[in-house]
Amino acid sequence: MLNRYYEQELHNLRSLAAEFGRRNPALAPLLGSAAAVDADVERLLEGVAFMTGLVRQRLDDDFPEFVQSLAQLMFPQFLRPVPCMTIMQYSPRSVTGETLQVPVGTTFSSSGERGERAVFNAIYPVAVEPLRLEHAYWDAGQRASQVPALVLELALTGLDAAQWEGNSLRLWLGGSETVASGLFRILMRDTRAIYVGSPQGSMVRLEPACLRPFGFDPAYPLLPWPAGAHPAWRILHEYFALPEKLRFLELKGLERWRARQGTRLVLRFEFDRLPDWAPEVSVDNFVLHASPAVNLYPLDGQPLYVDHRQPEYRIRPVTGRQGAQIYSVDRVDLRSADGLEQGYQPASDCVPGAQSYHIRVRASALGSGCEHYLSLPGAGLAQDGEQVLSLRLSCTDGSGPDDLRLGEICEATDRSPVRVTFSNITGVTSYREPYLAQDLLWRVLSHMQANQMALSSAESLRKLLLLYLPEQRGESGQRAAGLRQIESIQQVQVQSQRRMVRGMPVQGSTVRIECAGDHFSGPGSLYLFGSVLNEFLSGCATMNTFIALTLHDTVHGETLQWPAQIGQQRLL
Repeated sequence: MLNRYYEQELHNLRSLAAEFGRRNPALAPLLGSAAAVDADVERLLEGVAFMTGLVRQRLDDDFPEFVQSLAQLMFPQFLRPVPCMTIMQYSPRSVTGETLQVPVGTTFSSSGERGERAVFNAIYPVAVEPLRLEHAYWDAGQRASQVPALVLELALTGLDAAQWEGNSLRLWLGGSETVASGLFRILMRDTRAIYVGSPQGSMVRLEPACLRPFGFDPAYPLLPWPAGAHPAWRILHEYFALPEKLRFLELKGLERWRARQGTRLVLRFEFDRLPDWAPEVSVDNFVLHASPAVNLYPLDGQPLYVDHRQPEYRIRPVTGRQGAQIYSVDRVDLRSADGLEQGYQPASDCVPGAQSYHIRVRASALGSGCEHYLSLPGAGLAQDGEQVLSLRLSCTDGSGPDDLRLGEICEATDRSPVRVTFSNITGVTSYREPYLAQDLLWRVLSHMQANQMALSSAESLRKLLLLYLPEQRGESGQRAAGLRQIESIQQVQVQSQRRMVRGMPVQGSTVRIECAGDHFSGPGSLYLFGSVLNEFLSGCATMNTFIALTLHDTVHGETLQWPAQIGQQRLL
């Protein structure tokens, strides 16, 4: 950005100098066209152009500190970048018959063949069970007494079923977006019963509620969600950042299968009917032992020597990782010369009586990326002696991992599991810088008027969803698909309604959204989009009210409904 201002100012200075020389021939040798051969004069012009360009950029940004202060309080997610992401799969190194636990925070490294190694962090705890998926197929139910079903046949490795103590199983729906989202819709919407057992023994029936969309679980966010950000925005952020994360399913209740025998496990998902568009399935569409992973890792910041003579201090990660970009400042401690240590709280937390710090984020003046500055509002200016701020940061590798391919995140770190191999089974999403300057102002203003009444029109809902769509640079295919989905929204109708819930009247709203189904890759993609909107709208509803969503496909004439959900938002 600064290059444009610098070049414009330098061009203006040279043009003005030439014009001045023509009007003042006596001074022309000092500043006219002949001045171009004088290196000293040329350096002076370049220096003035650089400083003037900085001033112009500052004026055009309309002093973003004002809107940043508001964003820190209400919408801090826009002041953080979106790091690169992928899906990882684990496999045991050897057949042990044990369940291996891979905790949250396990890290992996890229191979380094494409530059510096990038570190990725797992966001799900994964139990690597001694199971291997061998077959996946549709059972069409040839006899009149049978119903169509999806059958998954798994083999236990290293032990018998009687020795296996697993009580849940997590699956990631792989394959193309059309196939995976179609399976998500069939399993979550059309399942009438689930049976688990062995081929030699009896099958145990589980309710459809035992299968839940684990990717929607707020306990495991894709990124550390800021404390001041409304939780309802998280699902939109994740859907447009890594939609594959929402394709995780978890089957609970396997402990009911008590008569375990043999070395095989059969899962049978039964349906009243299968849609005509049901995709062909294989073992590649049902992935065991997987987790999303994010290019995010902890790093110390360079110590800051505080003399209270500067309004702010530049934050830099410690040397050792080139290209490290700051994602967030997680901890700030002040150490004085007498050995006392004092913790500082973010000013946006508004903790009474606590020492606080404030973070400013600015676009880099000399290149890509952002710069973070720390200030200590209200700090004791009269304090004497040396004071040092120690910082704990969360950092990313910026756009460095953008070009990583399948299987290239496979190297171990000091926090990698020893008994498990791993690799990325999807591509890596592109890095996105935080929204600053005029982009930030537009997003803050749009969110401040986003409420149930403001979202009662198709145009308002489309504009809100556009705020979370990736920028044009990079991931053009993902942006184009997301843009078509948003543009499919044709009409939104909201009606107040009162229903009886557990014998009590509850006030709420029914929301009907009409979409063009041909804007989606398939019926499953439309259902996943509706599930995201349902989660978002229920998160915006106030406590002790309900939201009931209906999604109508105007092209194919199909209507999808979601059960009413009670709102969780507290009234101010």
